[in-house]
Amino acid sequence: MLPSQVVETSDNNAPRILILEPDAKIRATVLRLAVKGWQGAAVRSTGGTLDDVLGDSERLKSFDVLLAGCDFANDGTADNPTLRALRAVTADPSNPAVILLTSKGSEYTAVQAMRSGAFDYIPKSLLGLEQVLSAVQRAILQRKGPPSNRDGNGVASLVKLFGYDIRRCLANRENVSVHVAFSAERSKEVVLKVLHRGRGALSRDDNFERFVDEFKLLYDIDDRAVAEIYDFRVTSHYCYIAMEYFPLGHLGSRIAAALPPAVALHYLAEIAHALSIIHTAGVVHRDLKPGNIMLREDGTIALIDFGISHSADVNAQPADAAAAEIAGTPYYMSPEQARGAPTDERTDLYALGVILYQMLTGEKPFTGETTEAILEQHCNAPLPRLPAPLAAHQPLLDQLLAKDAAQRVANAREVVEAIEQIPPQPASAAHSEKPAPATPPARPARAN
Repeated sequence: MLPSQVVETSDNNAPRILILEPDAKIRATVLRLAVKGWQGAAVRSTGGTLDDVLGDSERLKSFDVLLAGCDFANDGTADNPTLRALRAVTADPSNPAVILLTSKGSEYTAVQAMRSGAFDYIPKSLLGLEQVLSAVQRAILQRKGPPSNRDGNGVASLVKLFGYDIRRCLANRENVSVHVAFSAERSKEVVLKVLHRGRGALSRDDNFERFVDEFKLLYDIDDRAVAEIYDFRVTSHYCYIAMEYFPLGHLGSRIAAALPPAVALHYLAEIAHALSIIHTAGVVHRDLKPGNIMLREDGTIALIDFGISHSADVNAQPADAAAAEIAGTPYYMSPEQARGAPTDERTDLYALGVILYQMLTGEKPFTGETTEAILEQHCNAPLPRLPAPLAAHQPLLDQLLAKDAAQRVANAREVVEAIEQIPPQPASAAHSEKPAPATPPARPARAN
């Protein structure tokens, strides 16, 4: 049996709210706010916990929203008793939405709560009519089902985030979308990578795990070699990363035809520099391609999309190649990656070799009608040859595209050194486009 309850009468259409809070004073405050916010609502309060209601499934499902107290004073981890019970409640999507009323929390515990399935998270120190009313209204709307605003790919096409004016959608895939938005705080356009949340615990969403990993990776690197991160938030409807927007687009938009050699070498040096930064940080990109190399107006580049990146620590690699996941873009995939074998920074250097060939010739070195056909060429086809006027670049290309990783250049710094040894092209080889300098320009420090 639950402890004594306070019951308010209601009509059939009013929300049904259960307050679970051990502290009698706070419980009375939340009850007063809930009753004031919804005239005629069915509001019940008790000193019980989420564990108490788990054993009575019929009673649990009779409510629309649970407001549950959670104290992180002694345990701010995912193993907090309330969070354990929360995961059990949200495992069944027919159960009510849970709004946590927390004390002694932090940004870390907020993320733990949302990952465990909390619809929202309100610190007890901030309890007020507006906070409670807004959270419960949104929870009830979600329980009844949001209005249809999804496109043919099943991803919400209408995104509303406080502080951001969504301008256009760049991509949709599964429950993730990418948008250009104007940031009121920064007074400029940014890119929003948005995970559209469903019911239940975020800990069971692989895309959320990738979101957290990518955010942490980019935030820890903190260098202009990668896209700058402005914000990371988890809300009741979305999880999103706000990051640097690149008006000039990506390298892929520049290499539909061959680039002048000097321009190609400039970009090669920039990419190699960026790889040296992430490799020094212990990260292998594993999906390096022109579409993931963004251009800045000052001539520098930034790497994006670290969704399948991982630690370069060999101890973190799978011991059994058959158990390794084959991930990446086929045109730029190294032989060891194609075979599902362990990878390291030389995998990114192979992709860099493919990009060098493409910049110099306007074509990919290996193509085919199927993914399997392309991967077979990466593993077994002869190394591609450059036209005679570009012969000076062949030795570096051969070192980057060696089938055996042990025969490739050892690291990205060696690529930069090799570029400096390539003799300048004769004037007759110049392109009508003004070439970018082969030496990368000075890189401004990242703003705080």
